[in-house]
Amino acid sequence: MSYKSLAGKTFIVTGASSGMCRSTAILLGQQGANVGLFDLRSPDEVAAEIEKAGGSCLALACNVQSREAVDSATEAVVNKFGSLHGAANMAGIAATRKTPVGRFGLTTLEDDDWDMIMKTNLDGVKNCLRAQLQAIKGPGSIVNAASTAGQYGPPNCSPYVVSKWGVIGLTKTAAKEVGKQGIRVNAVAPGVVATALTATPSTTREAFLATTALGRIGEAEEIAKTILFLLSDEASFITASVVNVDGGYF
Repeated sequence: MSYKSLAGKTFIVTGASSGMCRSTAILLGQQGANVGLFDLRSPDEVAAEIEKAGGSCLALACNVQSREAVDSATEAVVNKFGSLHGAANMAGIAATRKTPVGRFGLTTLEDDDWDMIMKTNLDGVKNCLRAQLQAIKGPGSIVNAASTAGQYGPPNCSPYVVSKWGVIGLTKTAAKEVGKQGIRVNAVAPGVVATALTATPSTTREAFLATTALGRIGEAEEIAKTILFLLSDEASFITASVVNVDGGYF
């Protein structure tokens, strides 16, 4: 589907190097939007793909944990394209270098693991929202990355669950602060999706599939298409909402 309302507008995508974030950035470029690409390392490969297809973008190294880095990168996007109309704040982690997914039991949880996940997933969205809401002049739309995990609370994942539940709360309060300015703020909550972030042992994956109505893993582009809809004018009466894209997880 073509979203004509996205053409010529400028959006930021965080975590743009891979997975759902990469798919979102590429689809925005295909719709004729200008795209600011943020990731820990400059997502030059994604930028090259967008530009090869005739799109316009700016790739920047940006650690969303840092307010200064986010402010600087956001300013650079506005300086290049002249304005900002929205964002997909998707950067996130479910594990740390020393602790894999699903190994964060409360009795053995290390503070540095908790802090790393919280600073990326929740503080990162806060830093991005603050900069973006100051930069958007007039109507706009922002989508934040929540997760179905933040709603049903799987065991041994407390930092991730809490961070994503926090994103839902942050999304709702932000939407109510800026709604009168014509800025919409929503969250997308993916289920299990075929990305590096959600790589899990086969037994864990089978357990997820057994409780998913569609009986399969989601694809990154399926999440990205939902994000594009929320960013577009087609979703003009949707704000403060959490859209689950999870194949019917129960």
